[in-house]
Amino acid sequence: MRRTWGRLAAAAALAAVWVSGCGDDDTSAPDDGATESDGADADGDGDADAAVEAEGADGDGDAGADVEADGDGEAEAGADADGDGDADGGHLCPRDPAPADRRRYVVVSRPYDASGAGAATYEVLALGTGGELERGGATFSMGRSTAGEIAFTPDGELGFVAQEDGTVGVFRLDGAGTPEVLAAGLEGAFYASSVTIDPLGDVAYVLDSEWRAADGGGGIYALRIGCDDSVFDAGMVAPAKLPYAMEFVPGRPDRTVVAAADILDVTVGPDVHLLDWGTSPAVLSRADAFGDDEQIVSAGAVTRDGRYALFADNAAFSGIPNRVAVVAIDGDGLRAVGMLEPFDDPVALAASPFDDAVLVALGFGDAIEWLSYDPAHPDEPFVAMGPLAYAGGRPQLPSAAVQVERGTLAGLVLVAEVSGIRRVRFDGAGGVEDLGRFEFGSGLDNIVGAIGVQP
Repeated sequence: MRRTWGRLAAAAALAAVWVSGCGDDDTSAPDDGATESDGADADGDGDADAAVEAEGADGDGDAGADVEADGDGEAEAGADADGDGDADGGHLCPRDPAPADRRRYVVVSRPYDASGAGAATYEVLALGTGGELERGGATFSMGRSTAGEIAFTPDGELGFVAQEDGTVGVFRLDGAGTPEVLAAGLEGAFYASSVTIDPLGDVAYVLDSEWRAADGGGGIYALRIGCDDSVFDAGMVAPAKLPYAMEFVPGRPDRTVVAAADILDVTVGPDVHLLDWGTSPAVLSRADAFGDDEQIVSAGAVTRDGRYALFADNAAFSGIPNRVAVVAIDGDGLRAVGMLEPFDDPVALAASPFDDAVLVALGFGDAIEWLSYDPAHPDEPFVAMGPLAYAGGRPQLPSAAVQVERGTLAGLVLVAEVSGIRRVRFDGAGGVEDLGRFEFGSGLDNIVGAIGVQP
């Protein structure tokens, strides 16, 4: 089974030790979907505003229909996906990447308030061009998210996150990092476990990591994103059993690798699938990555050269050591290469943009280890190198890891920990450097959950 709840309980227990000295300020999240500014100017008028427009706002001061028509948290069937008056599909509104070198913004969830009760707070931090993090941005509220990745469109404007009630939170960041909640909890036939953005940026794919069901259930669902930032629930794209991870192949936006027990019309056999992700998705190849059915896939990654996919297994009660499976991508074919083990609760993977290493974050292992990567050795392309040389102490319950992949900050990885964000850097010369943890401070309300960084 997944270990999220155990990890959260451990995080809360650890943070509780630090509560003394944290003061009695109440930083609990508002429950109305509004956005609060910590000294930030929410509307650009020179004033520090208490709130910006609420859920479903369209920038005109009114609660509009950008995401939903009636404010019930559901994407309406008549939504206009491309702004032309029709509810339609296809890649009609691709989004260009923002400049590679710029001031970026990082968004994290803070799933507890100061008393330890569940909270739906999100916080915006700045990431400078030198890689430094800075707090003091706005906070806002949607649904509660305890872990995982906050996925951004290529232009960095829209963020999507799977929330613990199965909904998807959707927000927008302006150029100054001011957030606007578009949907505090967008509902569909899915129970969202993660969100992956299409490389072209106009579709957010929602993974429902359940078994197949007649009324929805396990599978991949599409949320189409219009030119006007409207979001249209296009329904299920690919039925699947236990689809845990979906990774697009770099440079091939029509190819994706999915770790699932089955998918589409393939209902038996291997557990990793290469799909033609065109108008009608189809399975091109499969590989038996783990060699058994005991895995619970916690994370996936594809090397920048598109030659290998890696998937982590952190099943707690399988009786098998946790492991990382390696699958070769040979054109439109897959080949199981082998597994690296043991790892203690591998919860996140990050592949170097320089094609020379992969990070493995270990939750209950309180560690970040790394793999060297050399594609010149196809039978053993990855070698376990052990833990990093830590700066400022070892990690504490690391969880999600997100990466800057372009510009001068390419290779900077941000790893969520109990009370901060650890910065790790692929150096481009086959090495990995720990830059230390950016501390949020003591107190339960400073526990970090989900994390995302603008591309």
